[in-house]
Amino acid sequence: MGKPLSIRLHVLAALKWNSVERGCAPLLQILLIFAYYIAGARHVLARPDRERLVDAALLEAQLPVMSVLAGGALLLFLLGLALRQRRPDALWFQFLGSQYYCLALVWVGYLTGTLSFATGVVLMGATLTGYVLLDRRVILAGFGVAFTAVLALNLAALQGLLPYAPALRAPADVAGAVFWTHATLFIAAPHLLLSLVATGVMLTQWRRREAYITSIGLTDALTLVHNRRSIFDQLEAEVARARRQGTPLAVVLLDLDHFKRINDTWGHATGDRALREAAGLLAATLRQSDAIGRFGGEEFLLLLPDTPEEGARLLAERCRQQLAALELRADDGRRIPLSASFGLAAATGAAALEAGALVLAADTALYRAKQGGRNRVEAGEVAAADAGAAGSERHTPSRYTGLRRVLRQMLRGGQSWHVMDRVVLGLVMMGAMYAGFTAWALLARLRPDSAQIIDPVLAVEEFRLLLLALAGVGVLLLVALQLRRRGSESRLFQHIAQQYYGLTLVGFGTLVGMLTLPGGVVLAASPLVGFIFFEISIVCWSLLTSTLALFALAYASALGWLPYAPLIAEGVSRYQPLTPFWMASYYAFALPVMAMAIRLADRTLGSWRQRGEMLLQLSLTDMLTGAHNRGSILRQLDKELARARRQGTPLTVVLLDLDHFKRINDTWGHPTGDRVLQAAAGVLQASVRQCDAVGRYGGEEFLLLLPDTGHDGAAILLERCRQRLAELQVMADTGAPVPVTASFGYATTTDAPEAGAEALVQRADEALYRAKAAGRNCVEGPAPAPSSANVA
Repeated sequence: MGKPLSIRLHVLAALKWNSVERGCAPLLQILLIFAYYIAGARHVLARPDRERLVDAALLEAQLPVMSVLAGGALLLFLLGLALRQRRPDALWFQFLGSQYYCLALVWVGYLTGTLSFATGVVLMGATLTGYVLLDRRVILAGFGVAFTAVLALNLAALQGLLPYAPALRAPADVAGAVFWTHATLFIAAPHLLLSLVATGVMLTQWRRREAYITSIGLTDALTLVHNRRSIFDQLEAEVARARRQGTPLAVVLLDLDHFKRINDTWGHATGDRALREAAGLLAATLRQSDAIGRFGGEEFLLLLPDTPEEGARLLAERCRQQLAALELRADDGRRIPLSASFGLAAATGAAALEAGALVLAADTALYRAKQGGRNRVEAGEVAAADAGAAGSERHTPSRYTGLRRVLRQMLRGGQSWHVMDRVVLGLVMMGAMYAGFTAWALLARLRPDSAQIIDPVLAVEEFRLLLLALAGVGVLLLVALQLRRRGSESRLFQHIAQQYYGLTLVGFGTLVGMLTLPGGVVLAASPLVGFIFFEISIVCWSLLTSTLALFALAYASALGWLPYAPLIAEGVSRYQPLTPFWMASYYAFALPVMAMAIRLADRTLGSWRQRGEMLLQLSLTDMLTGAHNRGSILRQLDKELARARRQGTPLTVVLLDLDHFKRINDTWGHPTGDRVLQAAAGVLQASVRQCDAVGRYGGEEFLLLLPDTGHDGAAILLERCRQRLAELQVMADTGAPVPVTASFGYATTTDAPEAGAEALVQRADEALYRAKAAGRNCVEGPAPAPSSANVA
């Protein structure tokens, strides 16, 4: 892990849409789908046999209605485009867009059959896709309205109050059955395709975005090595492993010698380059199993697993020599001397080993290396268990413990489980589903009128097949549990379990009618939920196999090669089984799948947005001080500079450095130095205005952004900050007061209107250098322009 961490950002633009733009998505989908439906309807009306297939007069009368609905979606879409800048957070527009989408498609479902395959696909696919894009309240409201409307239409048709599927005629021959199959799949296809593609792509991009956010939350933006919280978490994990396996573990703390002199002589830009070069050199010198993190401003922590003291000393000495030989040049060509002092501590894994004890021992050894003349390596002795506990309290802040693991679990949601845990969950859900089907088959067989509703001979065979399917689930479950105990992630077994799930459901669907409401619900829900928990490639193979099997069996039934829905008794329309028993049965099959899918999506996709916001906040914040981190404050500077130029207002950039901070760390230790940084950041954030921004720029350096602020306002505000810092009371562990002062340098856009962000920071750095040269604990602005006398 010695290599620098860097992950390129790949983010789908839709993930950054505001609330109104998200509300436009279902409206755009209505426009596309209705154009597709209108073209299909016109094609059907042009057929010479249309009267045998559809109610031509009714379908032709509905074409203007489709056009009106598409026009309404277009008007609402244009309204959304107008609102997206003025009212970007208008949640009501999401409600409006989703409700329009639901009701328009319920109307299509009424015309073609509300117990149809397409209705199931739309109900389930739109709901689960919505969790990726829309607010969960919007999704649940839309699903509730659509489900209630579909149920009401089905009940009304059952009671004879409304015709069922008035636009389609029930198939009377092979040609009618083939057309009915065509029409059903034609209506469902765009919804299924859009939901699968959109969800698969957006989930992939979402994971990439969160992986990127997690990485920058665990990576130092300047040096691209682990940041402080990440290296502490790595240390905790390695300590636990060393205890468990009884292996040695070494920790090295190093400090670049006289680094302040580099900043003061050649500027912060050169100092930043020195830090990057040093980090890259150290990372290249370490082994693959080692880790490097930025511990403080110019301090790094090296983590050396399976390394005794002698090996750690040799590696530290090699790093020291490499740093001393580094050819680092200033802008004027002069060589910048670079060296480092190293303190190391090593221990063999034991129950008493503590992370804090190792860091404390390495810190003590580092202090001796500095006292001994710097540019050398010293080893420390790890304290006993009780001292280790104390050291742990002083050196390992509890907020860092396990943070990396927590971030990864937050990132993955269900993905944080072992692969076989997810397979077991899927098998348990499959077993519950088949147990329900078996109970249904048994109850149907025991009904006194069973001969009038189901085929009695086939019902017995179906019951046996369901028991066999349940036994198969049990065998797969036992294998999955055995693989889980071994820690295996067998892709072959994942494929087998997915294929078993898909093909057995297609087989059961063949008996009761695969192109029905429950068939659509299962086909839409299974892959979308699968995308959340499994690799998309595995789910896609299962989906492909199941879909091909479904289409093949559907057309084989339509062509008369196989009976369609053979479990339905003779005398009941198998393509439109509008009887109380079969309507109740279809809902009994579909509702458990709906409930499980929506519950899983609500707990995973519904909370991913919250996790994303939390991860984003972590990635923008310096965990020690709570201020913006370096990357965040520099991005904020770019935004404020663009705004200042657009509006013609001044912007002041401030760099401040806590005076003699190294002396605080060397005298009272890093825990006291951390408290000083936290207290100073708190004072600065309380002293600036709400529109200003405070960020940690380096170890003890902060960068302030003061929008709409010129020379006079900046001087007053910064003097207030300086005085409050000087009045700050911070106590060392010994009870001694720690003096805190700071030097400030600032630059404004009024002096350099064309200067970019980097140039403004450079000018503020030059002013900070003058403040230090003037005796520190003061505020300096831009250098005065030379007088005419001097020019002469």
